[in-house]
Amino acid sequence: MREILFKAKRKDNGEWVKGYYRADPDLDTHYICGWNYYASENGLEREPFEEEIDPDTLCQFTGLTDKNGRKIWENDICDTFENVSKEMLRNVVKFEDGCFKVFKKHYLSMHLDCYEESDLKVVGNVFDNPKLLEVE
Repeated sequence: MREILFKAKRKDNGEWVKGYYRADPDLDTHYICGWNYYASENGLEREPFEEEIDPDTLCQFTGLTDKNGRKIWENDICDTFENVSKEMLRNVVKFEDGCFKVFKKHYLSMHLDCYEESDLKVVGNVFDNPKLLEVE
């Protein structure tokens, strides 16, 4: 079973935060929450955190990693090696029709889990690196 995690940019400072997603519909606010672990004289301890986030930047973890062991998230930009054409293509990871897909040029898509880990490399995300998607 895959790990259900989310990440999003904090509202107060724009930093990425990872954890579990929670929405408060009464206040129309969205949060990432979880635990911060730290060493103390009593051993390993933890304290809860909850950060308000910009819901437009919410990304879910796909459960997969790239060839460098980096987690692949929704809205990541990945280079994929295509075995048939023997070329590297730049794609965006999206959740659609109940599964994660990579969207290629001309809006073609393919299930993300059809790729081998060694054929995927995360190069950025659509929020921090939009220029990576520009056609040269």
